[in-house]
Amino acid sequence: MPSVETRGASIVYDDTGDETGRRPVVVLVHSVGLSTREGWRGQVPVLARNYRVITYDIRGLGESSCGDAPMGVETFTEDLIALLDHLGIDKIILMGVSLGSFIGQAFACAHGNRLTALALVSTACRIKGGNSGVRAARNTAIREHGMKIAAGPQIDSHFPDDFRAANSGLMDWYRTHYINNDPDAYIAIMEDLGRFDYCDRLAGIACPTLIIAGGEDASSVAGTKPGESARLVAAKIPGARLEIIKGAHHYPQIDHEAVFNAVMLDFFKTVTQEKP
Repeated sequence: MPSVETRGASIVYDDTGDETGRRPVVVLVHSVGLSTREGWRGQVPVLARNYRVITYDIRGLGESSCGDAPMGVETFTEDLIALLDHLGIDKIILMGVSLGSFIGQAFACAHGNRLTALALVSTACRIKGGNSGVRAARNTAIREHGMKIAAGPQIDSHFPDDFRAANSGLMDWYRTHYINNDPDAYIAIMEDLGRFDYCDRLAGIACPTLIIAGGEDASSVAGTKPGESARLVAAKIPGARLEIIKGAHHYPQIDHEAVFNAVMLDFFKTVTQEKP
């Protein structure tokens, strides 16, 4: 598996869909729960028909090592720059879900000149405050009992009941990936996210931006009610387009894959003038 070395970490990646070097480049960034690049397996084949698609495992998750830099959004953003420079890629369309969307915000604010467009899925510009006690309790439980203690609640809050019942194999896959997270890396990331606050920086994002949220997302990222955080982010980014997918939860690219892909492709077509 190809990788790039940056600040003591080996970042594993996949490069799919373009041998000519002429197609627009889409980079997909996963979440903490969907802890590897495989979280985009419903999107990569569709995108690879017309785009060069880069997926990778975030530092400390999946097959990527932790290295010696602080675990958090700022480090992850610079890791992405290192990956792009390694591949000789200048400008990208960047799409991230949950943690990946926070990396997307940080990337857009620090390296906006390298973005053609930005797509933020299940996002928020701030997730500290009222949920800090819940996160602290979860992190304590993980320290004492390992990742398995949090897997059930994570699955229950991130996927609809009927979807879980109809997709037991997928849920087993998700549970396995979640449990296989390194507890120390996971806790460090979650503690960093508790300090994440980009609400006052988003007005500086100048590229076309799509925000997608699940209409039934009950996760801490969504806010006090589904769509609340997404609406706030959309209001703060000039010209941002907001799509709330009815019935979807925290991972609309999985539980409402067809609708999600249609929205995604329409946006990418608009910003590249290609015909996906």
